[in-house]
Amino acid sequence: MALPVITSISPGSGPTDGDTAVTIHGTGFTGATAVLFGGAEATGLAVKSAKLIDATTPAGVGTVNVTVTTPSGSSASGAASQFAYTAPAVTSNGSPPFVDPGLSAELVSNLLNVLTSATSPDAVEAQNIIMRRIALEGDVIGSRIPNNFMSTPTGVGAVLNYLTSHKETAIRQQALAGMLGVAGPNPPLGWISNVQPLAMVDITNDRPPGPAQPTIPLAVLVRSDFVSAVKAAIGGVHQYGATIPFASPPVLQLPIATPGAAPPADILRYLGRELDLAPAAALAAPAADPLAIVRPAGSSDPWQIAARVLTATSATVTPADYDAIQCTPTSSSTVRLTQAPLVPLGPVLASAGFYPASPLPLPANSTQTAWATFTNITGLVSGTTRLGDELSLLYNAETIASSVFASVVDWVWNGSAFDGS
Repeated sequence: MALPVITSISPGSGPTDGDTAVTIHGTGFTGATAVLFGGAEATGLAVKSAKLIDATTPAGVGTVNVTVTTPSGSSASGAASQFAYTAPAVTSNGSPPFVDPGLSAELVSNLLNVLTSATSPDAVEAQNIIMRRIALEGDVIGSRIPNNFMSTPTGVGAVLNYLTSHKETAIRQQALAGMLGVAGPNPPLGWISNVQPLAMVDITNDRPPGPAQPTIPLAVLVRSDFVSAVKAAIGGVHQYGATIPFASPPVLQLPIATPGAAPPADILRYLGRELDLAPAAALAAPAADPLAIVRPAGSSDPWQIAARVLTATSATVTPADYDAIQCTPTSSSTVRLTQAPLVPLGPVLASAGFYPASPLPLPANSTQTAWATFTNITGLVSGTTRLGDELSLLYNAETIASSVFASVVDWVWNGSAFDGS
């Protein structure tokens, strides 16, 4: 009689502690007396036919060759006769984690796309939670409790119901996060919450080609409630083939209180209410710079900031003659631009609530940058809006209390600035 031959094993893997029921397919199995997994003999051997054997795996480690022994001899090794032992995943209570079959790679990818593109404070906090989890644990694991335990009258469900009825929302959220093995909300329980209504959000910055490009940041910070309007303004300028390169620090932090330190004069900057154009994108060569300070040629009209059309689009801009400011590190002068295609930025950024100083402060040299600042005072009510209330939109109480603003939180908006009078 011919030697037995294994053509497939199903399943082809199982846990290291054995006890996996397998079906072995092949030929020449009549009268089989043993099935070996590596050097260990399988239990529960049942020869169903000359082509089919049922058996139960012994304990083992790694990938082993499976051998069927009959009176004619033993089967040869090959790719079809391999069985892989896998270590079982175990959670803290000894139960294997629950894996949601609907949690596909595509779903996870879409969720991450939503989180990375969203700009609300809740989305920013969710991003922080995910990044903390990855940094501390490397992954998100399954539930640490049996699936049916949540509904038992005296089990976890009862505890959660108790917390809900007593309005202990933060503790309930932390408990759920611990049970599910994920990083939950992270307020310091019993102390000060770190969740503010607003946040500073990175948006992609314009970086037009030219000598200034290396100095222009890749992203610009915008307050979350202004993001949509600012993006719309940028998109409006892009329609004409122009750009708005901004400048901003990588983070917005309150100055720390030190002996004798006074609040900075530029308070609105720390409230996320200022946007700065990139100063290096203007003044050096007005005929080629992405930005320019101009007015109609030969006129006494107010000076304004305009963006140069760099790429032709279907939305055309009528070229015109302008006088423009040109600066060096030590001086400034006026030059004539002939038939320059420029888009005034004042009306565009005004649609997002941001306005330049009026009249525009003209630079005496290239180191003076006050002209580049646009300010947003929407929602500030003269005689009513407190500085402390505005600060609390972005910073927690502990941060404010340790800053130079701690002693002036009762200052009130007077229509043009916060003061204590």
